[in-house]
Amino acid sequence: MVKVRHSENKYSKQIIMKKTVLNFFLLASVVPFLVQCAAQTDVDELRYQLRIVNKKLEDMKANTVSQLQKRQAAASGQVDQVQQDILALRSQLEETNHLNQRLKEQNKELNETIVNVAQTEASKREEALRQFEESQRQKEQRLTAELNEKLRQQQESVKAIQKARLDEAERRAKETAIAAQLAKNRAKSESSGTPDHIRVDQKKIKLDVASQTQAKPKQQESSVQPVKEQGQAAEESKPIAIDQPSDNFQKAKKLFDNNKFKEALPLFEQVAGDSTAGNTVEARFMMGECLFELKEYDKAIMQYQKIISQHSNSAESPSAMLKQGMAFEKLADKDTAKVIYKKLLKQHGSSPEATTAQERLGKL
Repeated sequence: MVKVRHSENKYSKQIIMKKTVLNFFLLASVVPFLVQCAAQTDVDELRYQLRIVNKKLEDMKANTVSQLQKRQAAASGQVDQVQQDILALRSQLEETNHLNQRLKEQNKELNETIVNVAQTEASKREEALRQFEESQRQKEQRLTAELNEKLRQQQESVKAIQKARLDEAERRAKETAIAAQLAKNRAKSESSGTPDHIRVDQKKIKLDVASQTQAKPKQQESSVQPVKEQGQAAEESKPIAIDQPSDNFQKAKKLFDNNKFKEALPLFEQVAGDSTAGNTVEARFMMGECLFELKEYDKAIMQYQKIISQHSNSAESPSAMLKQGMAFEKLADKDTAKVIYKKLLKQHGSSPEATTAQERLGKL
């Protein structure tokens, strides 16, 4: 705007100088006429020309000044617009700076919040993981205790059954001996003809039987054998052929292969109960397999548990753990099955059964 005003003043001065020069030339041209006393027509002509020149000067001044004023006004308007734009830009810049400052503060608060939330979530996850591991450990301990208790109860039941069988065998042996003695006494009485003696012997035998039944000592099969020999001395009996454990195992295997699980189970049980047999652990595992196929999953679990707890280093231990987990799946106890599979992966991770356990674990 200052430059425009400066140019306008300069241009005005030029116009004034030109006007002064024209006036000077006009006066110079008029002076000779005045000096020579020019005619009136010449003076009028000069005046007319002077008016034309003045009009042209005024027109030029008016046009030039108006254009300059318009330009000056336009320039002033542009300068004002530029100043307004500058002010608007400054305002926007200040607003942007203020907004950036607010965003920085919000980002700082957001970062702190994210860090706090992450730390809180991490602590929660660690606590949840610790609680889960603790619950799994407690559940595994409880499950092991329950299985051991069931195993103990089953062993006690087996012992009670064995004792009952021994008592029954002892009772039958005594009855056989008494029957043999009575037959012998009858034969003697018939040959001697002394019925009174038979009655005395019968009373004595009855008293002996009563005293023996009132006080039954705890005996093994070895203690029953002499009584059986007494009965055999009285009456002849055919010898019973006793199969070897290996024969029973092979017979049981054939029965199992032919899907006769119920018939194979007692044979496997005989082999598993014989401490002299070399395949007792395998027979125990096959007992579990028979029970599993018979859908007696709870009893199968007990047989597998005997292998896991008593023969953990045997080759059948991974298979027993895998089948135990599958038995729990059959009983719809998926949580316990998961515990068994994880225990198998932990203890026998390189075994083929671990691969199967991992697959079944992924499906639960």
